[in-house]
Amino acid sequence: MNEHWEPGDEESAAYQAWAAQEDAYEAWVEREIAAGRLEERVPEEWEIEGPAISLSLGDATDIDPELLAAICGPDGLGGEALGPQFGQDRPADALRPTPVLAALTEQAVSGIARLTDDELFGALHAARRLENRAAYLQSLAVAEFGRRRAGELANATGRGVRPGHRPGEHADLELSGEMLISRGEAGNLLVAADDLTSRLPRTLEAMAAGLIDARRASIIAFYTGSLRPEHAAQADEILAKVAPQVRPETLASRAAALEMKLDPQAVRDRREHAKRTRQRVEVRRELSGNASVAGRELDPAVAMASKANIHGLALRLRRSGLPGTLDALRTLVFNDLLQSRNPLDRASASSGGPGYAADDATIPEDWSPGDIPPPPEAPADDDWEPGEGSADELSDYSDYEDTDQGNPGQPDSVPEPEPTPMPAVINLLVHADTLLGWDTTPSQAAGWGLLDPADTRAMVRAASQHPATRWAVTLLGADGTAVAHGLSAGQHPWEPAQGAAGSHGAQLADLLHRLNVTLQPIARKTCDHASAENRYRPSRKLKNLLRARTATCTAPGCQCQAIFCDQDHTIPYPNGPTCQCNLGPKCRTHHRAKQAPDWKLEQLQPGVFRWTFPSGRTHTTGPTVYA
Repeated sequence: MNEHWEPGDEESAAYQAWAAQEDAYEAWVEREIAAGRLEERVPEEWEIEGPAISLSLGDATDIDPELLAAICGPDGLGGEALGPQFGQDRPADALRPTPVLAALTEQAVSGIARLTDDELFGALHAARRLENRAAYLQSLAVAEFGRRRAGELANATGRGVRPGHRPGEHADLELSGEMLISRGEAGNLLVAADDLTSRLPRTLEAMAAGLIDARRASIIAFYTGSLRPEHAAQADEILAKVAPQVRPETLASRAAALEMKLDPQAVRDRREHAKRTRQRVEVRRELSGNASVAGRELDPAVAMASKANIHGLALRLRRSGLPGTLDALRTLVFNDLLQSRNPLDRASASSGGPGYAADDATIPEDWSPGDIPPPPEAPADDDWEPGEGSADELSDYSDYEDTDQGNPGQPDSVPEPEPTPMPAVINLLVHADTLLGWDTTPSQAAGWGLLDPADTRAMVRAASQHPATRWAVTLLGADGTAVAHGLSAGQHPWEPAQGAAGSHGAQLADLLHRLNVTLQPIARKTCDHASAENRYRPSRKLKNLLRARTATCTAPGCQCQAIFCDQDHTIPYPNGPTCQCNLGPKCRTHHRAKQAPDWKLEQLQPGVFRWTFPSGRTHTTGPTVYA
């Protein structure tokens, strides 16, 4: 349909004829009801509750006449005529993401059981187009916010305002607090939104039309971010066309290849910068509740060599007769190496002697971990490729596949070794009833996440064996916040009791007696200043009370652990006391932001903080509520 109707257009005439017919029908119904020949129709309940749509002529020009008839006809909204319009290649299946599509999709989904599979997918795609349009609107808002703060910062810099006191200096923190996301994610959003609105018009147009989602748009923005404007425009034209047709990982692969082709030096520079500034080791909690350890931003050659070394050692363990899949054995090797254990000791124990088992005679003597020999029965010619030869000829090569199904009759996993004693330099938030085996309430490792009861007891046992570990006890109130806290002096090794006798209260009393903890009250609502100190830096005792009260930075959304935070005076010392009612943990970044222009922080009561951002919006945070 044409974007605008002009007088004389066939479509305009058809619409006007249809409207006249509808008016005549309505007039006839009114006459028949008035004459008593027709009963007035009582609306169905779903018709009363259903959404109403007001269509202007401008809205109607974007709608297929058949769809318009389905909307406005007697079987329109809430009736049977609307669903088929969401079928493949039908009008609603291609309708742009406008308020009309939003209302139609809402109505279609309200009667979702009546939709066919084809219509159901049509409604799904409509919802995705609306979501992509929302991502476009978000990008516009984020880009405008970023430009405003960048302008303020540039102005302050030009006026010679010293760093730390410049308006607009902490745009990423302000955005992260508003959206409750990490600072890094907020920074990425700011960069991507700026690129989309200034350098990537084709991608932005496709988002507005509902064709490209936020994930694909961020991929395009990332891989074009280091390109010169003319190269970015070229990549934008290419990637915006292909993005709606491929999976995100395929788009990322094509975008990376295009970036490397257009500006290989920019790719190398980004890699080197990431290695210098972001190389790290991470420990994360998997969604399943298990853990992962990863080295990030490694040199690719180093990472591949490490994987090959782990794989080679896992093969040696398999040949020694150690049970388990290759994935399980590689994981075992990985953990052994990280904890300074020799994984080949397991091979010796399994085979009865050092080195390889008897069937390893075919392995060259000069082979080293990570070397993968050629397939045992592979042809000698140089052009052999994996897959040539019969299944029997290549059966022995199955050991070198990246994954396998394990050895028949043997367990898939390998028994985990006891954890190495470790210092509990982070808080392990352990419920006493879980520790003592009375309940299954999950515990928490600060900065990590939930721990099930078995993991809790294993971790506490391992931590308690290390001389640097100290026990702390926190008493919780009915609302789950801390009311008292105490630290135990010295090392106290702990072993899970097997069939401990006595009541729960007696067992807990015995644990507290052995720890010899004296609990100190944590100020709540009001403060009697009993813990106030006549000094700038709070003592360790006062810091421990504050960390127990608030386990993370007090800024909205910030997850930095209190043990790594500054204990900041809300009212600067000496005008404000060094006391629970005037202190709270701030990560170094939010500590600096709090002192910047247009940022304001108040402590309304002990542990309750109200942040006012440069936008004027306020956010209140409170003491940690322990699970």
